[in-house]
Amino acid sequence: MEHWQKLLHPDLLRHNLISSSIYLTAYESCCTNIIDKPKEFFTDIVDSEFVPNEEEYKKDVMSLSKSPLEASLKWFKNMEAVDNEDIEKFNKARKLRNNIAHDLLKYISEPGCEVTPEDFERLLSVTHKIGVWWVINYELPLNPDYNGEKIKESGIQLGLIMMIQMMMDIAFGNEPEEGFYYKSVFEREST
Repeated sequence: MEHWQKLLHPDLLRHNLISSSIYLTAYESCCTNIIDKPKEFFTDIVDSEFVPNEEEYKKDVMSLSKSPLEASLKWFKNMEAVDNEDIEKFNKARKLRNNIAHDLLKYISEPGCEVTPEDFERLLSVTHKIGVWWVINYELPLNPDYNGEKIKESGIQLGLIMMIQMMMDIAFGNEPEEGFYYKSVFEREST
């Protein structure tokens, strides 16, 4: 009977469908971000064009695993951006993603089977750690405006993490007020 209560209660059904779909979206976005960074690292500029250096990328990244995601995580570990604990966190995030994707009904009908804030935190913490490392070690050194500047890692805001957080705030009704983000962007444009 609890299964039916969870499945048929409109608020619970909405919440669990939203949680699951945002988690899947966040996971896929984080994966793309993690995979794309090493590819960007192994890109050369030739005649003002960005040209992937496939040989270097294959040698330094894809030699670590057949999976681009696993290879990228290992590459970041070799670069000391993450450690074994971070990789284990991401593997747990991947396991949850696979469970949701292959057995969504379980997450919308079985009592005690939900996507939790801790699940989002696990996923986003590793992505954030990689993103901050990337900004400090790759983007800032390439930007002459920051030569010699001391940057606090705690002050680095990552667009991907902000976007996912906004989606969660909007979907779960956690905006400071209804339509806060929408009004902030579109009302500012019209003024």
